[in-house]
Amino acid sequence: MEVIHMQKNSKKVLSACSVATLLVAGTTLPSTVKADSSSQVTRIGGQNRYETAAKVADSGWSSSNYAIVANGEGYADALCATPLAKAKDAPILLTTGDSLNENALKELNDLKVQHVIVIGGTKVVPENVESEIKSKVSTVQDVQRLGGQDRYETSVKIADALGTNPTKAVVASGEGYADALSAGPAAAINGIPILLTRQNSLPDAESNYLKTNSDITATYVIGGTMSVSDSVASSLPSSERLGGTDRYATNAAVLNKFKSDFNFNNVYAALGDGPVGNEFADALTGGALAAKNKNPLVITGYELSSSTEGFLKDNVPKNSTLTVLGGTLNISDSLADTITDAFGKASTGGGGGGSTETNLASTIQNNDSYKDVVNSINNSDYFKILKSGDPGYDDSVVTVQLKKDNISTPGGISTDAGTRYKNKDGSWKEQQIRDDINKIQSKLDIINEKNILINSVHLDDFLAGLGSRYIGDAGKLDADAIVDEVKTKGADYAYKDFRSNVIDKIKYYFDNNKSAPSSLELKVLGSKVNNIKKGNTTLFDSSLPAEQAATDLVSKVLLPDGNYDLTGTYTVNISGNSYVNVTIKK
Repeated sequence: MEVIHMQKNSKKVLSACSVATLLVAGTTLPSTVKADSSSQVTRIGGQNRYETAAKVADSGWSSSNYAIVANGEGYADALCATPLAKAKDAPILLTTGDSLNENALKELNDLKVQHVIVIGGTKVVPENVESEIKSKVSTVQDVQRLGGQDRYETSVKIADALGTNPTKAVVASGEGYADALSAGPAAAINGIPILLTRQNSLPDAESNYLKTNSDITATYVIGGTMSVSDSVASSLPSSERLGGTDRYATNAAVLNKFKSDFNFNNVYAALGDGPVGNEFADALTGGALAAKNKNPLVITGYELSSSTEGFLKDNVPKNSTLTVLGGTLNISDSLADTITDAFGKASTGGGGGGSTETNLASTIQNNDSYKDVVNSINNSDYFKILKSGDPGYDDSVVTVQLKKDNISTPGGISTDAGTRYKNKDGSWKEQQIRDDINKIQSKLDIINEKNILINSVHLDDFLAGLGSRYIGDAGKLDADAIVDEVKTKGADYAYKDFRSNVIDKIKYYFDNNKSAPSSLELKVLGSKVNNIKKGNTTLFDSSLPAEQAATDLVSKVLLPDGNYDLTGTYTVNISGNSYVNVTIKK
């Protein structure tokens, strides 16, 4: 980014370069290059849970003898369906209301399903839906309903329908959906039924099932004591609790227990919590596909939990694929990137070129998109980004050559502009000031077009949100305000005024915005910047609390101190254990 300077003695405003322009230009990734090109993200998502379920089915099955149909709004009856889906090699489709959802109907026909299993009683999936399946799906031969008086009886009916002689069982809360969904793929792969329970009492249906199936000599209790009490667990055959401090830690505990059963070449991710309380659907329908492919399913909130991150780092290879279940309102592209960043990564990176890290400088500098940006920026009077063929060019590092000896600090950049904006009679050259401000803004626009995002917000919107008097509502430099300041304050107007105003606005924003994010994410063309370092000094670190990270980004990168020495080598560490070195020299 270029900034405005006003030296006390020279009475001038000058646009020039800050570390931000140099680093952004040096790390402008083309849209075809990802920081970790070995990791891939795919998404199976529709406009709603019903379309997503159909797309999941279409992704995993070209045809299917069986399909399971469940209520898409209430989780209770469908929680235990994943093992049955695996046993029947069937997708799970969703419907709601008195008529069969159109997405489910189309998929049943497309897959040429012959046998449909409806989960839940007629209050959950009405008889009319069953009738529609029979009349509107030409290949259907029969429709079977598995439903009891309540969710607990329904879970037993599903367990019976597995048609196996189980030696183990999973027991999870029927009063929430997260724990049973976490256990679904693992239980399905192993042919283990899932039984639901109340927190403090085992329902009669489950108790009778365990008595009847006396070969069950081991049980896995999913979740902590707030889900299934110790008294219930102790009443079960050889119970082993798989739980954690929250649903995500429980999910990680389940995955760790059964990790030898999974193929980690692909990981499925689905939303496991949210404000409504029924965000179960994508994990339910996607769980059937995960079980079919013997892949793990992680559930996540809107931010990645430390428990999930730890599991991914320890168990998932860097080149694995992430399959996101659901749309971006459930799991954003940013969160998907965060998940893949954790694959096989032993640390947050930052060494700038260790044996496990990838130097992207050569890839970036040889890309036409990067070259276009450099050509646009290189008309500056103050610096030049070296290109192939220039003396001193090195494709392993982005090199910035300062054109004048006295511009190694932000303050020094404006040393030679003393007479630029004054006429001989002492009046101000207002139009020239405005023209130079427009030049600054044009460079900012070039950079912003390359998709710099801060917490999914474009750079100009981020700047606008700070409320600085020098930045307009659209995030553009306010030429009128700057000209007025120069004319009014003259020699008293300094670069430090501009810098202090913007930094103060960050603190004001976080002090007065209770919904402010807890973390800050800086992205360049879809690639997350983990940190920016100069030698051993960290200028920006995305892992810090949001206010501190934002303050550092502005005060150390966008608007460094006027006496800060710009020269040296900066390391920009990018998601996926990749980095770019940027050297600024005289």
